[in-house]
Amino acid sequence: MKNALLVALVSMFVVTEAIGQDTIFSKRSTAPSKIGIIGGMYFDLSSPKQELCYSIGGRGAALIDHKWIIGGFAQANIADRFVYQYIGLPARIYLGQGGLWVGRFLFPEKKLNLALSASISGGGFGSELRVSGEGEDVQTIDAYSTEFFQCSPQADVFVKLFPKINLSASIGYRLTLGMKYNPIINNQQMNSLFTQVGFMIGSI
Repeated sequence: MKNALLVALVSMFVVTEAIGQDTIFSKRSTAPSKIGIIGGMYFDLSSPKQELCYSIGGRGAALIDHKWIIGGFAQANIADRFVYQYIGLPARIYLGQGGLWVGRFLFPEKKLNLALSASISGGGFGSELRVSGEGEDVQTIDAYSTEFFQCSPQADVFVKLFPKINLSASIGYRLTLGMKYNPIINNQQMNSLFTQVGFMIGSI
């Protein structure tokens, strides 16, 4: 799967541009701007160390000629579950990251648009151990923390509901390029497929 996504990312440079603009609710066409701005939010699901991890993020970019994406993103996980183990105690992890987001739209201004993109990011890893209690009465202590770097190729689908309002769905793979020693989760265990659903505002 990882190799397939990498090949798909490279192939974006040889896909020809589609023309014309329409939406599900409107067939009106407009001339494209040379440089525009797009941005939105998404919900992310991944599985580091084979455990589900839920995150919320946002991304924004300059859109050149309605096809080239140059921007950035940031996201953080919702750390409410003690699904890991460290020194015999239940642990939960905190992941936050951000970085560069680049890519290309394959069918500019169509109601169904595809994009191939990739992100290069740096982030922080933190963890807590549950020492007693449950629910709101849980008592925790800080555990291990470190930093990591990742590269994430992905494929995106955008459905244009109204002009400048788009639903999005993505699938990709996070490859951890480097992380300092961590006794809870290592580089290979941080690698994971991920999916995202969200919205994007802007003329794509």
